[in-house]
Amino acid sequence: MIKLPVLFDLEEDKVKREIIKRKARRVLVQLPEGLKPEAPRIASLIEESGALPIISADPCYGACDLALDEAEMLSADLIIHYGHSEMESLKRLIDVPVIYVEAKANISVKDVVEDALHYLKPWNNIGLVTTVQHVHMIKKIEKILRAAGKKVYIGHEPGLKYPGQVLGCDYRNAKAISNMVEAFLFVGGGVFHAIGLFLATLKPTIAADPFEGRAHRIDDEAKRVINKRWADIAEASKAKRWGVIIGLKIGQFNLEASLKIKRDLEKCGKEAILLAMREITPENLLEFPTIEAYVNTACPRISLYEGRKFSKPVLTPRETYVAIGKMKWEEYLKSGLL
Repeated sequence: MIKLPVLFDLEEDKVKREIIKRKARRVLVQLPEGLKPEAPRIASLIEESGALPIISADPCYGACDLALDEAEMLSADLIIHYGHSEMESLKRLIDVPVIYVEAKANISVKDVVEDALHYLKPWNNIGLVTTVQHVHMIKKIEKILRAAGKKVYIGHEPGLKYPGQVLGCDYRNAKAISNMVEAFLFVGGGVFHAIGLFLATLKPTIAADPFEGRAHRIDDEAKRVINKRWADIAEASKAKRWGVIIGLKIGQFNLEASLKIKRDLEKCGKEAILLAMREITPENLLEFPTIEAYVNTACPRISLYEGRKFSKPVLTPRETYVAIGKMKWEEYLKSGLL
């Protein structure tokens, strides 16, 4: 196999070693969208290790989205899951061995963090967060900020593997330090996590993207999400018939919450039907034309970031309680949308 330079550390030696050590014969590989172009390289590596590679072509949204059922159907004796860190809460639920390859980014963050300092000028106390791809650089980032005279705070809450790490649905490391900081710096690709950071803390947020090589303030984009949430809640408050979505992905399954919300909706005179699904898409929900609003008990990113794709409101559980008058909008905002 010809080894070409890659943007992410695929930990090829570790993967090969684990396959051989475990005597795996059939390996199912999960890749997030940004790593799917590396599928042929990874498949060749697995074949060199003496196993049959099968690449999952389905979307992979996070460590909560393990392809356990698929592994069973394919008789895979090992899953290699790229791009995310292990979730402690899922360990006891997994009966197929899973190797996590975090895919650390092989890219400098120095220039983009220095660019971010221009936007951080008004504030002295800065909260620092990043994704697993850049968490190995967090001390270097902190050093740059401190050299510029900033006081830097990095949270580390139980259940999150690294200090300063955030997930698409978990911003506890940021919320733990929110009352100590004036603004946040997020270092990572895209705007998804940066918007989530603002929604979770409502603090000024600067996004520094090492892949694009630029920094910018994210607040206005995040506020548009908040306005959309209010509009969806207002529309849903008029709904008589609700669909309560039970997510079937292992890390998004929350049956008890779904049953409770169904009962609470019915106590308010609403009709509620339980819908179980793996993929929550506009196309799937269009199959239920008489349902007027939905509660999403699975991944909150579907409601918060993809809400514009749906023709009817798809609310988070707390948004649902705002819609039925059990929680005030101001209370919801104050505690953070995530």
